[in-house]
Amino acid sequence: MKVYFINPPASIKITREGRCMVKSSAWTVVLPPISLASCAATLRENKFEVKITDCIVEKIKLQGLGKKIKKYNPNLIILNTSTPSIKEDLNVVRLAKKINSNIKVGVIGIHVSSLPDETFFLSRKLDYIIRNEPEFTIRDLALNLKGNGSLSKIKGISYRKNKKIFHNSSRETIPDLDLLPFPAWDLIDISKYKMPFTKAPFLLIAPSRGCPHRCTFCTGKVYYGKKLRLRLPSKIVDEIEWSINKFKVKDFLFWSDSFTLDKKFVLSVADEILKRNLKIRWVCNSRVDSVGLELLKKIKEAGCWMIGFGIESGNQKILDFAMKGINLKQTINAVKLAKKAGLEISAQCILGLPGETKKTALQTISFIKKLDVDYAQFYCAVPFPGSDLYKIAKEKKWIKNKDWSKFNQSESIMNTDSLKAEEVMWLRKKAYFNYYFNLKQILKSLRKIKSLSGFKDFLYMVKDFLFWILR
Repeated sequence: MKVYFINPPASIKITREGRCMVKSSAWTVVLPPISLASCAATLRENKFEVKITDCIVEKIKLQGLGKKIKKYNPNLIILNTSTPSIKEDLNVVRLAKKINSNIKVGVIGIHVSSLPDETFFLSRKLDYIIRNEPEFTIRDLALNLKGNGSLSKIKGISYRKNKKIFHNSSRETIPDLDLLPFPAWDLIDISKYKMPFTKAPFLLIAPSRGCPHRCTFCTGKVYYGKKLRLRLPSKIVDEIEWSINKFKVKDFLFWSDSFTLDKKFVLSVADEILKRNLKIRWVCNSRVDSVGLELLKKIKEAGCWMIGFGIESGNQKILDFAMKGINLKQTINAVKLAKKAGLEISAQCILGLPGETKKTALQTISFIKKLDVDYAQFYCAVPFPGSDLYKIAKEKKWIKNKDWSKFNQSESIMNTDSLKAEEVMWLRKKAYFNYYFNLKQILKSLRKIKSLSGFKDFLYMVKDFLFWILR
């Protein structure tokens, strides 16, 4: 039985990965499709023939994908989806059924997990929705199709049968993440996923899943749940070592909702990397309230060169409304300690959250500039389905545009009680120009360029970056 995992074509470069649903990014990086690679590896372990196509990095359009589907002739297609690309994603269902009506098609992602009935309405020929964490649900679905079993017994799926929609009970999250095989990175062209500036190929490493915090704007709980689940540090480093040996990759992004939630765990991972004397470069994300100098120095020693902090706002009331659970003093301290440890710092900020005014947004812009971090990303607050913000925005009738393609973090689609969407867009542009278009930041970026080809790549990044902030 053949299963084809597809990152569908889109009209613009997009990352579809769990809670990360963004058109391009501040430095035009597209992430390797770890969900597809993990699902494919899980099926291959169960003796299925599998294939992955990432239409985004391979620049494949719908017609070209049709040729690939026809040639491979799969029994089951699994599509990665996101909110801003959902209508384009579902075009693949119609394409596949036109090629061969016997092909079954399923979808994964936060949007379809949150709105399964609407998804089936948008695509009358869609067969399955794999809700929430996908690996074991897809495994059971594939085994079921192979053995002609009953779909009613598969936890975590919604399906169409005889023109009726059925929603099976939810599946529990995977209790032991080390039960999952290493992602099937051999099925993609790794050279197409590169870090900015250095242009070195990189891969994702998933050290943990889940987050117990209550941020209203986050959809992470839909995919990986609220409970923090940690892999064994030795298994994580086994995967890093395997990636180095098999794929010659030495740059990694530690992919988790927040890597530093458990200090003992983080120190154990760093110690394991150091014990094996692995010369790697990696990046992680963190809350500002879960780091200390010892931890930051240790991860720096183990190869971490940049840490991303979810700073969100420079106004305490906005943070409180968003249920972030941090204060501005913790943010200032975390940045100070990271600098002392020798780490570069990326700040993630959100403009337009409930309670935001022009004054509070300008406070955030000023706050980030004073922090003097190395990189800053200013997102628009988006009421993604699956988030508490979506429920609030629907209830208060804040959503001014119901076109899902507009639900991306470079566009504002909410008119809150205190700020219009157009004002948020203006403030976002002001934030980027204020932060990046000054001599200090320009020189900092230019110093990272090591060659003529690097300079050409930098100009390309600037072009994409300007498109991203000026849309």
